Amino acid sequence: MRAIAKKTLRKLGASGLFFFLVLLIFGVAMWHQVWAASPGSGSIGPASSPVTYVGTATGTGAAVESACVDGTNCDTFSLTVTGTTAQWAGLLIDVKITWSISANDYDLYIHQGANTGPIVGSSTGGAPETSEEAVIDPSSTGIGPYSIHTTYFATTPGADQYQGSIKVIKKPAPGTAIYLKGGIQFSPNVADKAPVAARDGEPSNRTDNQGNFYVVGIRGTPGGVDLWYNDLQPVSPTYDPFLRNPIYRCQPDAITGQVPTPFCSLQLGAAGGGDVDLAVGRPDPMTHFNNNPATLAFSSLVLPNISVGRSTDRGKTFMQNFVGNTTGGAPGDDRQWMEFDGPGSVYLYYRTAAPAVTQLQLSNDGGLTYGTATTVGAIGQTGGIAVDQNEGTVYLSGSTGQVCAGTPSLRHIAPPLTSDFTCKTAASDPNGVAHIFFPVRVGGDGTAYVAYSNDHDIFLAHSTDKGQSWSPPVRVSDGSNTKTSVFPHLEAGKNAGSVGIVWYGTSDTINDDHANWKVFYALTLNALDATPIFRQVEASDHFIHGSNISEGGLTGTANRNLLDYFQISFDTHGAAVIGYTDDHNDFDGHTYVTHQINGPGINGSSVFGATEGPQVPDSPEPPEDGAQVTDFPHDVAEGLLVVLPTNDPLDILSIKYASAPTANGPKIIATMKVSNLSVVPPESTWRMNFSANAPFAGMSHTGSQSGIPGNPYNEYSFALSDRGDQFYFRATTTTGTPAPSTSFIWGTAVRNSDGSITYTDRGTADEGSIDSTLNTITVAVAASKLNAFVTHGPPIGYGSVLAGLRGSTFTVDPRGRRDIARGGTEFTIPSPHGGGCPGDGVGDDAEGDGGEHGDDGHDGNFRFQAQGGCPPSGQMDFNEPDTGKGMRGNVDAVTVSGNTAIITGTGTLLDGTPVSYTAVVLGNAPVTGANRFAISWITSTGSFFHTSGALTSGNILVVAH
Repeated sequence: MRAIAKKTLRKLGASGLFFFLVLLIFGVAMWHQVWAASPGSGSIGPASSPVTYVGTATGTGAAVESACVDGTNCDTFSLTVTGTTAQWAGLLIDVKITWSISANDYDLYIHQGANTGPIVGSSTGGAPETSEEAVIDPSSTGIGPYSIHTTYFATTPGADQYQGSIKVIKKPAPGTAIYLKGGIQFSPNVADKAPVAARDGEPSNRTDNQGNFYVVGIRGTPGGVDLWYNDLQPVSPTYDPFLRNPIYRCQPDAITGQVPTPFCSLQLGAAGGGDVDLAVGRPDPMTHFNNNPATLAFSSLVLPNISVGRSTDRGKTFMQNFVGNTTGGAPGDDRQWMEFDGPGSVYLYYRTAAPAVTQLQLSNDGGLTYGTATTVGAIGQTGGIAVDQNEGTVYLSGSTGQVCAGTPSLRHIAPPLTSDFTCKTAASDPNGVAHIFFPVRVGGDGTAYVAYSNDHDIFLAHSTDKGQSWSPPVRVSDGSNTKTSVFPHLEAGKNAGSVGIVWYGTSDTINDDHANWKVFYALTLNALDATPIFRQVEASDHFIHGSNISEGGLTGTANRNLLDYFQISFDTHGAAVIGYTDDHNDFDGHTYVTHQINGPGINGSSVFGATEGPQVPDSPEPPEDGAQVTDFPHDVAEGLLVVLPTNDPLDILSIKYASAPTANGPKIIATMKVSNLSVVPPESTWRMNFSANAPFAGMSHTGSQSGIPGNPYNEYSFALSDRGDQFYFRATTTTGTPAPSTSFIWGTAVRNSDGSITYTDRGTADEGSIDSTLNTITVAVAASKLNAFVTHGPPIGYGSVLAGLRGSTFTVDPRGRRDIARGGTEFTIPSPHGGGCPGDGVGDDAEGDGGEHGDDGHDGNFRFQAQGGCPPSGQMDFNEPDTGKGMRGNVDAVTVSGNTAIITGTGTLLDGTPVSYTAVVLGNAPVTGANRFAISWITSTGSFFHTSGALTSGNILVVAH
């Protein structure tokens, strides 16, 4: 996470927090009614002269913009932008505040309209610095009123007032590029799951040169981090190109060590969880030797220090060092990054909390212990580290846009000295280059690269002379689907000019609550050319987030669910592997992964298809009882940290959503199953959530997370639950004699702009029960009651799709016991029999899962479940791995005649193009090859596809009613 010290009260400790509170009280005590800067307003047009103003507030302690008091610890300059949007083409408005004392800390926010309007620009760096700067792009956000809000985070009260200036500047002209769309396919995105974790985001990922893939996400300090492993070794019998078999490696920073209990369910907290990074051993450039398996090193932020460790058995076990960096570095740390130099030497790069001074340490034992630190001074928030494996040159980047390069004189023995480093500005932008991080990578030929966002686009720059000079930046992101692009990360290949870049993008012109986000990937193989070519695709197969994305670290009022970054790595074939944060179906952000399965790779050759190894475990079938939500057993947390592997009344196992017809429409029924309800505890709550009218409904078809037998079923809904009408059912017990009393309540839920959820009770449930024999909690409410609060679509009724299915349990006692079940699949409210539908509402069914060899000469994979009735429902998926052709669609009609079913519907190609399709399937034959699958589709532009062939694997079942 970004965890900037100036934004991080959690890092202050007792004495620091006391000092902060003194400042805050002092600031409030000095309050007087000064509401604006001086002057308080002004205007600017395309040809206007600069506008200046001076700060007037006299206090300090504005840790959160929304909580500051104008005239006390913040002030406002009201700016009117005149002219027309056409006149502002090619121009920007540069807003800058400066002051004299570098220990002082101001923050700059630019809102459209008033201070409550959307943020269109911000600059919130930390001391030591003497300026903040951001821009307005009127050609994008329009003319009219803007509010320039300056907060006094930590300043000398009444002294060193900032000076503000506003001027018109030319929009920087990036280098030219050619943009191609499509031609790269990613695997169905998989939700990695861990027991207990309420959050598991900001993933770091690495793939070593043997094909071992690791991804790790943070829970937050002192919750620790969670690690997963996938086998991407091409010749391995457990080769897992679809990443559907993530093996949970527990918590490498757990204070108990990696206890081999089922689901790693004995937990007592961890030494870390604030930030995390991984590094894997690299082959020796001369001998090409690497350990087998390559050494895996981790670092986890504790706050006072950074805990570290190493594994030599693919993450199964770790040697831990909770003292970590403190043996040779500085305590009170933030945002660490790691990189190996060869098989056994690994660098740890971080900064001190306040002031922000860089620290670099070297480990010569694979990341277990670290030596004396060196520094390159203050270059802002640390952005990343890269090591040239040929010569050992180390590159360190910071949020100021600087990259420091230094070559050690004693390679593998000590890091470069401060005097060995030369720091140069690699990139700059009027709107800053730290949205959020400014990462650096180096290719196999020694070329260094940086990627950054200016809060609108993603850019790439490079250096071929060890960071002494840098190319003009070239824009990477392109197209209407990614008008606003943030959180870039990159990795460089072995060949000159080969770079892969990832980011979050939205079609919205600004980062606000209306934005829906996806993960984007771009590949260039000629980044060093005057006109590089970027091939861009959407790597996520669904919208991952529906709201603003915070860029302000731990404080502020923006949505922090995606945390602060994500990463990319490449497998041995040059296929991209991406781990990212996603909250579209969950309460908070969690780690998802995807792997490139065809198209050009970073090695310069194509990635052709993907065939799993013969020993990859089969995906378990969906739960027999039809539950849409499943959870790990024995993962109730006490005091937020302690987890004991026992049955418990709060231990969620599953949640099933169902319905029953009534005279006034359907009644919705939610049933939660726990591991033990022999004693119903007092002051406890069991809550079940769902969303109606959520857009983009459809199923993932990723199968299960089968790394540990019994893991939760892992298919999930694509629906963006926060965009629908959200409801919850709950049961709550109170204290009572001789037994606790229970209330059954229903209500509405709303995702707030800051990422939190507000729950509002609306009434008493129609039915409710707790069954101590079946260990279930059941709540039922008529849809007609919910419909009074439906605002995002039609009333809930027969045929309505419920998504965002998830649940939680918790207590109000001091132990703070709780469990969380992550988002599951979907529930479609079926029509009652005799409702005027053909066949009394019951239709024909067909389902299948397998492969076919088509008459077009290519092998295809299909999976479908088609249910007739009123209304029909289901999903159709088909793809040809070696051609990259494929589609996913909903089922609109099913007709069965004998053993043949005709299925029709609408859907989208893998690149999002709308299609209408017809599938004809022949099933029920006991011999696989006697069953057949055929599918045709036509796009909105008239493009046609057809294939038909006998099954080579799997089966098809056709049922007539």
